[in-house]
Amino acid sequence: MIWVAIAGSALATYLVRALPVALTVRARLPPAASRYLDALPIAIIAALVGPAVIAPAGALTHGAEPVAASLVVAAVAWRRSLLAGVIVGVIAVALLRLL
Repeated sequence: MIWVAIAGSALATYLVRALPVALTVRARLPPAASRYLDALPIAIIAALVGPAVIAPAGALTHGAEPVAASLVVAAVAWRRSLLAGVIVGVIAVALLRLL
């Protein structure tokens, strides 16, 4: 019975991930849908990480994290690169925690 559950979960996961790709390979997406899908990862990351950085216990934090978050937002806005944001964030937290 466990193998049936594993196989069903694997099939569901595969379909959810592969079906949108299979449907959009042949068809050209409208520009509005393409912009939406391009912005979706950034919006999801911001929605998940933002509250944890700004108010992890229900109160505003003080220290390295909010400053690093501000630097990350500035780096991503300036360079338009999530990788640049990650690099700036890691370096900023490391340096700010040393102070």
